[in-house]
Amino acid sequence: MVLALTLGLAGCGAATKPVVTRGSERLRVPGLAYWQGAEAKRLADAQCGARGVRPSAYDRYEAGTWVFVEGCA
Repeated sequence: MVLALTLGLAGCGAATKPVVTRGSERLRVPGLAYWQGAEAKRLADAQCGARGVRPSAYDRYEAGTWVFVEGCA
């Protein structure tokens, strides 16, 4: 139980501004929590410009990073 509480608090701390990175076609937004999906999409939209990010049913959260598999529209 103590270990679970310790691991849960490990993510708390000073928030850093996430950086959107592009890999082949995928757009990655690291540094956000799972529940911050709307914020990740907003950051990805800003990175992609006027057309925004192309949403997909396969967009996901993995290893601390939001992944938008279709990339920019």
